[in-house]
Amino acid sequence: MNAPFRTDFGRNEHDTQGAVKRGREGGDHTEYGHADRAAAQTGSFAKAGHRLHISTPAVAKQINTFEKEYGLTLFDRSRSGVQLTKAGKEFVEDAQMIVRQCEEILRRAQQRSTDGIATVRLGVSILRPGRRILDLWQRDAGKHTDIRLELVSMPDDSEAINDIITHLGEDVDLISTAFDTGYWNDTGNTLALDSEPLCVAVPRNHALARRARLTLKDLEGTRIRILKRHRGANDTARDLLEQYPAIDLIDIDHYDLDTFNDCAESGDLLISKPMWAGIHPQLVNVAVDWPEPVVMHYGLLYPLDASPAIHTLWNFSPQTEISNRDRPTKPRRCSGVKCGNL
Repeated sequence: MNAPFRTDFGRNEHDTQGAVKRGREGGDHTEYGHADRAAAQTGSFAKAGHRLHISTPAVAKQINTFEKEYGLTLFDRSRSGVQLTKAGKEFVEDAQMIVRQCEEILRRAQQRSTDGIATVRLGVSILRPGRRILDLWQRDAGKHTDIRLELVSMPDDSEAINDIITHLGEDVDLISTAFDTGYWNDTGNTLALDSEPLCVAVPRNHALARRARLTLKDLEGTRIRILKRHRGANDTARDLLEQYPAIDLIDIDHYDLDTFNDCAESGDLLISKPMWAGIHPQLVNVAVDWPEPVVMHYGLLYPLDASPAIHTLWNFSPQTEISNRDRPTKPRRCSGVKCGNL
């Protein structure tokens, strides 16, 4: 006779609270996926283990044990990686729905037990630290005694971030990030709070790291990593840099910590943003005198169907000012899930 069905590998359905707590604390799960989901997204048990902060054998053991216990084959294995079977794909999709429903039930119950105090969850990570948002909150929190701001740890890999944004409002309510106007249509709203002019991250041992500002002429003879052409401020920067043949542009698909580590090791420069100042000990952000504005917005990404507590937070923006530049008169809707803009 089979054991009681479990949506969370190795735990029964009555252990939802423990599973959520362990996920948030970064135990054997990330906040946004368990072993099956991570392996399905990354196509590798090793990469899944890296995301979940557990060993590759531990990931394989969880999935192998589950498959054996319930007579399922969730993944086809090969030397190149793993891929969901048809049954595995349907199982993962159904299981994700159940886990999210359980977590939402728990979240609502927790909110009802806090004597009318609403919780708003700000997702934070190394690349999206939310420092400016936290400064606002610290300076103005006394005006919102009926709201509790909770920090939720996020990973920085592109697939996980895409999933978080797709389900914004389920595990995370707010993400502080840089964005181009009109980037996330039908996925989320944005509140622009500041301007985010693109700059370059320079290795500390590079001669240009000692400069306060750089011209495009200064960048001749360097290799600069930049996102592949897509849209917005990044493409404007690329258009301007391409006018200097002596600048070698290296395409990247997305930003993560490996991108910064690679630049620190190779000596390459990297198109960067003020929000990333100081995130890597061997890289220094240096402003660029672009011939024309190369500017994104900095602010908040939040759900289309935001809660009243989230809307209440807008009240502190005009009084506790980050910058008057590009401040909107109301929250803006942005377009599609595209991780490069984060």
